[in-house]
Amino acid sequence: MTPSDPVPSSKPAPPRRGHLLVIDDDALVRVSLGHILAFEHEVTLCDSGPAALKLFADGARFDAILCDVNMPGMDGPELYDAMALAVPDQLARTIFLTGGAYTTRAQSFLGRITNEQMEKPFEFEVLRATLARLMR
Repeated sequence: MTPSDPVPSSKPAPPRRGHLLVIDDDALVRVSLGHILAFEHEVTLCDSGPAALKLFADGARFDAILCDVNMPGMDGPELYDAMALAVPDQLARTIFLTGGAYTTRAQSFLGRITNEQMEKPFEFEVLRATLARLMR
């Protein structure tokens, strides 16, 4: 190594800053995720599937989408099916969050999809690593 060679860094590279969408009907979860993730990413918050579909219809696209499975009205599985028709390119970028797949329908849905899945509550570092892997 010569004096002009750069010194290798022992610190890991910072995560790539992305544009994330958080879809969760629980305001506490939604806002908390927004605050935590805003340090490293641009974050858009949405309280329902229809609101997310409106964003997509308006042309919004995201590097990663965090979507609750159990929501009133349009739940995660219904949103997934609507996204398959409207924005299929966004499906692989979706991580499904659940506080428990209590219904047979939710269990069946989570069993058939290949998307990342996280059980609430989860560790921030696990979420961070999952996002980094998804946004490579």
